[in-house]
Amino acid sequence: MEVAVVKGNMAYLADCRESLLDSRLGEIYFSSEERTNDFLTEGLTKEEIFVALDESGHCLGFIWIALSGAFSKFPYVHLIAVKAPYRGRGVGSSLLSFFEQVGFQNANRLFLMVSDFNPRAKHLYESRGYKEVGLIPEFLRPGISEYIMMKK
Repeated sequence: MEVAVVKGNMAYLADCRESLLDSRLGEIYFSSEERTNDFLTEGLTKEEIFVALDESGHCLGFIWIALSGAFSKFPYVHLIAVKAPYRGRGVGSSLLSFFEQVGFQNANRLFLMVSDFNPRAKHLYESRGYKEVGLIPEFLRPGISEYIMMKK
């Protein structure tokens, strides 16, 4: 699937919300549409959200990148979400490739976290060269650990 990654704007808010809310991550961490809108509006306003578009310009998902988000120095993936019909079709990989291209321009390490309930995403990151460098138990929710992953 051909995917273009471009800077997001408020026109993509509904697509980003759909990508996030229709996921296990969204079920666990986002309790309402209003909270999700506020969260995504912050990322879009900061110009840290980039969207994946198909050949027709339809939004398939997004990535939120904080270029100095890890330890105030290294690029960090705050969040990746892909609409359900497009999962497993290379959209997440395209978003991750974009992050790596942008991130490695000014840093020698990239970081992200992945929840212990998301082994599919963890496997993707590992297959792309990310290594687990830490574990934070109950970081955001009781009973859920977050793996810290890094790529050099």
